[in-house]
Amino acid sequence: MGMQWIKSFFVGAVTVLVALFCAACAKEEAVEVSGLSVWCTVQPQAYFVERIGGGLVSAEVLVHPGQSPEMYTPSAAQVAQLARADVYFGIGMPIEAPLFERMESSMSGVRVVQTGGEIAAPCSHHGHHGHDHGDHDPHIWLDPVQMVDVVEHMRDTLIEIQPESAEVFRSNAEVLIAELVALDVALREQLAPYAGRAFFINHPALGHFSERYGLVQMSIEQSGTAPSAGRVADLIAQAREAQVGAIYTQPEFGRTTATILADALGVPVVEVVLLPTDYIVGLTEIGNALEGGFSNE
Repeated sequence: MGMQWIKSFFVGAVTVLVALFCAACAKEEAVEVSGLSVWCTVQPQAYFVERIGGGLVSAEVLVHPGQSPEMYTPSAAQVAQLARADVYFGIGMPIEAPLFERMESSMSGVRVVQTGGEIAAPCSHHGHHGHDHGDHDPHIWLDPVQMVDVVEHMRDTLIEIQPESAEVFRSNAEVLIAELVALDVALREQLAPYAGRAFFINHPALGHFSERYGLVQMSIEQSGTAPSAGRVADLIAQAREAQVGAIYTQPEFGRTTATILADALGVPVVEVVLLPTDYIVGLTEIGNALEGGFSNE
């Protein structure tokens, strides 16, 4: 009886030890699988990072969809989380400058990579009236052709940080770039019949998109603020002359003035999402929205 008890105790103890060992291994594997911690300014960047990195990279976003990248201030919790990141990908937004200064002084362990600072702004003659970014339009993510360069930059950076995953990063980036090229071709074909047409949008974020596809963007807001009554009257006259079929707005900005214009013209207000969770779907929907307005003229 005593020997039987000892045997049972021994077997049970071994079982417990094996279970604890397996749990420790699983925990270690979970840490490894979590991979690189990457932060980005806007959602489209995170989409690219996650497509390139697959399960080897986790991406966090500073400015979430529905929030304005121009007016956003990082929370204390975000700054604390950011301090533990491996890399931060910038896109050239004005809010990044003070953040990067802070990171340089107190977050030296976070690698900062600017993917949009050297990309040229679109020509000013495409109707950027009232644009509050000066000569620099930071919304480069709305041009899929420029995003090919951004994806390549991200891929190369991730390979430098984690070279053992180079093949995964290269393969995933190749697929993503092919999708971006196909998206550009589709948008060119879709919008080619409307080359030179004007569209009116609350916040002038589609400058790079307009330049790429031969459209004329007209801004409703003036220097980042709602237009005066006289300006609204001018906009209505210009929109009527252009025979627009829709007025566009974004969820990050109010739609009061856009609604005034639309009511005066007898056209709908159409919302476009400029920070899409799924980039390919989001840009396709923007193309569809613009085509719908042009075909409704």
